Amino acid sequence: MRRLPKRGPLAGAARVVASLYVAGLLLWALLHALFGDRYWWTFLLNTFALYLFVPLPAVMLVMLLSGSALAWLPTSVAVAMWAYLYGSLFVPRGSAPADNETAMTVMTFNLLAYNAHPERVIAALRASDADVIGLQELNPGIARAIERDLGHAYPYQVLAPASTKAAGMGVISRYPLHPTSEHLAGTWIGPPQILALELGHTRVTVLNLHPVSTLLATITLEYRVRQREETAQELVRYVRAHPGPLIVTTDFNAGDQSTAYATVTRVLGDAWREAGWGFGHTFPGALSPGSSRPVILGIPVPMWLLRIDYIFHSRDWRTRWARIGPWDGVSDHRPVLARLVLSQDTGTHA
Repeated sequence: MRRLPKRGPLAGAARVVASLYVAGLLLWALLHALFGDRYWWTFLLNTFALYLFVPLPAVMLVMLLSGSALAWLPTSVAVAMWAYLYGSLFVPRGSAPADNETAMTVMTFNLLAYNAHPERVIAALRASDADVIGLQELNPGIARAIERDLGHAYPYQVLAPASTKAAGMGVISRYPLHPTSEHLAGTWIGPPQILALELGHTRVTVLNLHPVSTLLATITLEYRVRQREETAQELVRYVRAHPGPLIVTTDFNAGDQSTAYATVTRVLGDAWREAGWGFGHTFPGALSPGSSRPVILGIPVPMWLLRIDYIFHSRDWRTRWARIGPWDGVSDHRPVLARLVLSQDTGTHA
């Protein structure tokens, strides 16, 4: 059997390709560490960081065909970077149920403000079998349907629908749920909901949040990024000032390599990172009226490119499992569903 040459034009080209590719990845990593989302172009790089690794399989194939052992050194660096950033998403995680544990299933779902199919939304909410559901972009028609059709399954409802600007918010629950007088400063699409939930003898704070979205105009994009970072810092301040079990449902409008995400996850856990499988992308979805799915030169971008919808939680919880929830086929977001288990040593009572 003829062996591939160890040296020659192909081997040399392979080393150059691998070295340039890895140099580009390392440059991004350096920019990410030094600047975060400070500039609009670093924000975009961080948002789509996963796709910097798309050429990696092709680079590895070139390495294999070239027979160059030296070319594998930079390639292994790229593989290590991917494994560090995303490898844990493909490792079995979660935990088995235990006796006498306190747990609940939580879902977050951006419904799309212009959603004109309440029957599909109701079907998706029912199919989730979640105990608590945080809703963003809740419009009056869907709010009426929830009150009418889900009053028995979810007797506790705090709904604040809006007909314009995607500002509608709502939380429905199987457990007693009460609004509080607290608020979060900053600029939001919909007013943050801060609610008190009674889970047996434990008081749980539920925050339903919708930070500002991203617009592609350069000046506006940087301004929106700063607004999101300010609201992330406000959330952190709130969490530090309010110890005890806490859950956040949110269309966060930022990826998991963003500065805002890094800020929040200093004090809160990300249910998907803890017990989800795969990338968990939730946006963009259907090309419905009012959808935010971009169309470039008349061609819609592919669906499910990014993960921007999250269930965050305080350290009082651990995540048993996380998965994509039932989708209504209309929204430009998919819901996220997670089973959260309360630590036994939590001592906050209602």
